[in-house]
Amino acid sequence: MRPEGEASGTASTQDTTVAQLLEMIARLVSQDPHARCPVGGGPLAPVAAALNDLSTHLSAGRMSLEEAFGIRALVEQSPNIMFTCDTDSRVRYVNFSVPGQPLSQVLGTDLYQWIAPETAPVARQVIQKVLATGEPGAYEARPSVTTGAEWFTARVTPIKVGHQVVGFAVILTDISDLKKTQLSLEQSNRELESFAYVASHDLQEPLRKIQTFGERLKSKFSDPLGTEGRDYIDRMQNAAVRMRRLIDDLLAFSRVSSQGQPFTPVDLSTIAREVMADLEMALEQAGATITLGELPALEADPLQMRQLLQNLVGNALKFRQPGVPPSISIRGTVDAHTRQYELVVEDNGIGFEEKYVDRIFKVFQRLHGREQYEGTGIGLAICRKIAERHGGTIGARSTPGKGSTFTITLPLEQRTGK
Repeated sequence: MRPEGEASGTASTQDTTVAQLLEMIARLVSQDPHARCPVGGGPLAPVAAALNDLSTHLSAGRMSLEEAFGIRALVEQSPNIMFTCDTDSRVRYVNFSVPGQPLSQVLGTDLYQWIAPETAPVARQVIQKVLATGEPGAYEARPSVTTGAEWFTARVTPIKVGHQVVGFAVILTDISDLKKTQLSLEQSNRELESFAYVASHDLQEPLRKIQTFGERLKSKFSDPLGTEGRDYIDRMQNAAVRMRRLIDDLLAFSRVSSQGQPFTPVDLSTIAREVMADLEMALEQAGATITLGELPALEADPLQMRQLLQNLVGNALKFRQPGVPPSISIRGTVDAHTRQYELVVEDNGIGFEEKYVDRIFKVFQRLHGREQYEGTGIGLAICRKIAERHGGTIGARSTPGKGSTFTITLPLEQRTGK
C-alpha cells in the first residue's frame, strides 16, 4: 500500500476548501513527507498548489545527498509499512499515511487501535515477548482501518540503547493473496478429511455384515459348501479383515486434524513408558529390548504423542531382522536457543534404501508386499501428519540390514491459536 497523498495533487472538479488547506498545513508542521493537498477549483486552488510545492521543497531540503541514497530513502519508498513504538506501544514513527488520518494524529497513538480486535491478542503476546527477551518475533494480523490489504505478516524487532530495550520496530508485508489461498486450502482439506471420515465410518457396517454372514455360512453350511466353498469364504473373510484395518487406519489419519485434542504440557517419558506397557506382550514375543533416554516435557496433544511413539516402536518390531532380537532406542535432545526438541527412535531392523525415504511417509505406500509384512501403509503417514500438526517435521535415515533412525523435531511451546 502506498501513502495516501501519492496521487493527491491532481485536479479535482470540486473547489479547494479551507478545511483541506488547514489539514495540509498541519501535515506540513508534523513533517509528513507524503503531505499533499487536493488541487481543485475556486480562489483557494493556487494556495493548495503552492502548499504542495512547499511540501516537495521541504522534503527535498530535509534530505541531504547522502540521505538520498541512504536508509531514509529505503524506508520512505518501501512498499512495506514500517513503524516504531516505545515500550508502551505508542507509535513514534511511521512511513505510511493512514487514510483519513494526518500523521500528527497517528503519532503517539496506541498501536493496538490499528489492529483488528480478533488478531490483536496474538500481536500483543508477540510484542510483549520481544520486549521481555530482546529477541525478534513475528505474527499475522488484520488491520482495523482500510489500507488496501486484508492481511499482513509482521516482523517485530527490539530497539535497544546499549543493552536496554527501549521499544520495537515493526515491518508489515501484505500477504492478502497468500492468506486467501491458505484459507481456501484449509477449507478444502477440512472437507476432504470430513469426507474420508464419513465414508470410512459408513463402510464399517457393511463390513460387519460380510464378516457376520461369512461366519454363519461356515458354521451352518460347512458340509454343503465343500472344500472349495469354504476356501472362498476364508478368502472373503480375510479380505474383509484387511478392509477393516484399512478403514480403521484411514479414520485414524483423518482424526489427526479433525479430532485433535488441545495442546497441553506433556511428559514424553511418561508417554513412552505407557507405550512400552501397551506393547509389553509384543515386545516379549519378539525378545525386544528398549533403551529409554531422558525425554522432556513439551506442549502437545498427549493422545497423538502416544500414537506417534506407538507407531514408530510398532514399526521397529514389525520390520525386525529374522533371528535378531530387536533393539530399540528412544532418546532426544533440546536446543535451548531455538526451543526445539529432537526426538530420535532408532532400531536394528531390516532398514531400507534412503532413496525411498519420501515414499514411506505417504499414504498407502509400501516398500514390501503384504505377504511379507502385514499392514496398510498408513502408519508412518499418520506420524508425519502428527508432527506437522505440532509445527514439526519427521525424517529418517537408514541402511539396508543395519536398521533405521527416525528423527522428529517438535517445538517445546506451541504458538497461540494452534
